[in-house]
Amino acid sequence: MVMEEFIIPFFGLKEGKHEFKFKIDRLFFEAFESSLLEDAEIEVKLELEKSSSMLVLDFKAKGKTTVPCDRCGDDFDLPIKTKERIYVKFGDEAFEQTDDILVLSHDSHEIDVSHHIYEMIVISLPNKRVHSKKSDCDQEAIERLKKLKIKAEELKAKNTDPRWDALKKLK
Repeated sequence: MVMEEFIIPFFGLKEGKHEFKFKIDRLFFEAFESSLLEDAEIEVKLELEKSSSMLVLDFKAKGKTTVPCDRCGDDFDLPIKTKERIYVKFGDEAFEQTDDILVLSHDSHEIDVSHHIYEMIVISLPNKRVHSKKSDCDQEAIERLKKLKIKAEELKAKNTDPRWDALKKLK
């Protein structure tokens, strides 16, 4: 889905620095299929520096997104603060692109930054998303998980394969 507000027509811009601001919210993430995020309040500032041979895109994002806690399952607001720099060069499509270098054809006149913003935000998320304080977690859920873990361990201990019992005695 193309989001018009994230398309920057750089062809008519003068050389130098130009600033753009974007509000990232639920509608932004709904535009991406199978998005990891659903709700957010993030402001992205983009400083585009145009020269005759390339563009430099400096993204800075700050805000919060709602995610489930990996420890207790409750939703909480996770602070987001990240930045990224992308270099946009003009040339043949055959030129090898990397994460921070994008190559556009010479006849390009605009760039869609929505996908870059999405990736920057998603990549900035920590692998483990938990409340900053353990006491903020749903204590009832934590207790239920502890009881289930104990029951699972007891069940596993009871249901051992008898072929392995002889080997366990060798310890």
